[in-house]
Amino acid sequence: MDAKNIKELASNHSFEELQKFADTFESTGIAPVKTSEDPGDQMSDYLMAAEVRFFMDENKLTVQEALREFSKRVRGVLK
Repeated sequence: MDAKNIKELASNHSFEELQKFADTFESTGIAPVKTSEDPGDQMSDYLMAAEVRFFMDENKLTVQEALREFSKRVRGVLK
């Protein structure tokens, strides 16, 4: 997880845009906004940023607060 890429994507794009980026990348292999050379990392960046953006919009959180909440959820799953 590259927090810098996720913050940038979540700050600059809507949830819907991020979902479209992931769909486009999946269907064409072309990254609308490139964050990584690795295709798996690229898709992960889009999907994680979409989740962070969703937290921001639903809970009126800053990008930093939403990223913190997302990270807590991920750590909870990994335990």
